[in-house]
Amino acid sequence: MDINKLKICVLFGGQSNEHEISRQSATYIIDILKSMKTEVLDLIGITKLGEFKFYSGPTELIPDGSWENHESVKDVLLKPGHQGQGFFTLQGQELDWHAIDVFFPVLHGKMGEDGTMQGLLDVINSQYVGCGVLASSIAMDKVASRMIYDSVGIPQANWTWLKKRKFFADQDLAIKNILKKLTYPIFVKPANAGSSVGITKAGSDEELLESLELAFEYDTKAVLEQAIVGREIEVAVLELTDRNRNLLVSVPGEIIPDREFYDYESKYISDGSKLIIPVQLPEEQLEQIVDFAKRAFRTVDGQGLCRADFFLEESTGKVLMNEINTMPGFTGISMYPKLMAESGYPSSKLIEALLASALE
Repeated sequence: MDINKLKICVLFGGQSNEHEISRQSATYIIDILKSMKTEVLDLIGITKLGEFKFYSGPTELIPDGSWENHESVKDVLLKPGHQGQGFFTLQGQELDWHAIDVFFPVLHGKMGEDGTMQGLLDVINSQYVGCGVLASSIAMDKVASRMIYDSVGIPQANWTWLKKRKFFADQDLAIKNILKKLTYPIFVKPANAGSSVGITKAGSDEELLESLELAFEYDTKAVLEQAIVGREIEVAVLELTDRNRNLLVSVPGEIIPDREFYDYESKYISDGSKLIIPVQLPEEQLEQIVDFAKRAFRTVDGQGLCRADFFLEESTGKVLMNEINTMPGFTGISMYPKLMAESGYPSSKLIEALLASALE
């Protein structure tokens, strides 16, 4: 693969509550691609309203969102079933075709990382970086993914789930049923939301009610998990382009949050959290983490990349799966690129490997 001859299109923004993080991640990746001198680097920004806009202005306008007002912005038209990979732009009466070899959807959360964008790219017969529809949708849905991980013997914290309509039909019964399976403290999460959005920790019936009400503002399903006292460990997974499509699992990294748990503000706003890369672990724990990361990725039919997150339970030393993230953050402080750099894949080599995987 000659990356200098590739026609690449980066997708950024999106309709999720991680729109701003997508802009930061995309800026990081665009700067790397520019340094690699690709033949064509097109950019499509997706507004919070879901409008697809072609953009060819300065990268510096992307992080704060001011790119949307730049004079270069044009409407984007996609044609399902078109023989060539790419998209049209429309400005006034002028319709132009942009041929693309590979799309790079740097999108986080709903309507971007959950299989919807992957399905759209499949419909327009295009190749793209990252997981396909199945893996993206399963990994995003914390109910579906936990059921699947249970089915293949990947250990997790004790958990249960609840539908919004059942909760509001009889809140007392819902709480009673939850407490038959879990004891306080309990983590409550929207089933489909990324970056710890809408996640709270409940220590009483009153707090549990409030936590569920918050979770249901983001999704129609909530996942409830037994709180784990322990360490938060993450690894990066990269699918290689060798004959067997082997998986490279990075060195492990540890997150030490600056508050009770690693929420959205702790990840992206506060600078008090610490990332330790690499972290030294007993050989047995490390082997389990690598095995579970690979098994989770293969079980959901992953492609390209993911970040796999785990807990190490303090009282037992058990390795417990938290989740995999199929398009992890690529900001300057994000774990995935830091872990890969420590594992022999600095930014340019990593991006080239992701593009190669998409084109295989």
